[in-house]
Amino acid sequence: MKSSTLICAVLILIPLFCIQPVSAQPDFDDLFSGGDWSIGFNDGENVTIELDDDGDASVDFWVHNEYQVAIDVAFTFDEAFGATTEEISSTSISAGTNDSFTLEFSDVDVLNFRAEKRESFSITVTIEAYAGFPAPVEDPKTISGELTIPSIRGFEIEIEEPGGAMNAGTELNLNIEVKNIGNGMDLTAEAMFESKACPQLDISNIANLNDVSIDAALEGQSGMKTISVTLKAPLSHPSKTCDLTIMLSSSGSIKAGENASPTEDKINFEVRKPSSSNGNIDSGDSNSNSDNNDEDKVSSNFTPGFPFSLTIMSILCATVLIRRK
Repeated sequence: MKSSTLICAVLILIPLFCIQPVSAQPDFDDLFSGGDWSIGFNDGENVTIELDDDGDASVDFWVHNEYQVAIDVAFTFDEAFGATTEEISSTSISAGTNDSFTLEFSDVDVLNFRAEKRESFSITVTIEAYAGFPAPVEDPKTISGELTIPSIRGFEIEIEEPGGAMNAGTELNLNIEVKNIGNGMDLTAEAMFESKACPQLDISNIANLNDVSIDAALEGQSGMKTISVTLKAPLSHPSKTCDLTIMLSSSGSIKAGENASPTEDKINFEVRKPSSSNGNIDSGDSNSNSDNNDEDKVSSNFTPGFPFSLTIMSILCATVLIRRK
């Protein structure tokens, strides 16, 4: 009888000692019932974000947790135009809450891309854990938008140096190199000139610099054009050092309402008045002799004030009159 009782006690105790502790696992079916999670942009679907002139931009998005427990999420990004994106660390989103995040884009060289070009970017959010327990399956969600390259407008100009002095009473052809420093096709506009030291100087065809179409230096384009204008110095102009400034604006910038200053370039050069006594160039020194005047360098691309043929005819007429006497 005693042995039978001992055997029964052993049989009852053995299963108790064999029971191993098991961690409580959530009932995922209960967690998933009546709940979900979602992501989206704060500004709605089909988001298009324009980069600023420095190649930076940002976009706001949200993650909504409708489950009865907190979820741990991780973020990955597929950027556009090779932008640098600020990392967003994994985070926990409480049950029934909607958390907002900001994705920053930076370091896009906008001058390397044509204005208004678009590229897609994407944001992927993945649940790593439910209530601290690893997610049984990956459940990523992705949203996509577009980044747009801004329009950069502007020009640079360079005035070709005359190469020497200019005679009063002559014209001088000046080549102006205009460079498009933006990222799209543009037109020149509002060309102007001024000379503070020599207000008598004139460029009657300054309009040659207006409405010139120049493409950006992209896709094999040079981005530059050379335009010629004619500088005139009246015969009455005194001998002195003159300055000349030429200014130019972007038509695209004006139409866009951008408050951009015109680009400009400035040169300095000599204007020399011919002597009234012997026709030589007046160097500005009343004691200068003819030898010194012969050594003065004068720009070679000016147009003389009097035709050479008129001088020849005057000499022939004088010869005939002398012979008649």
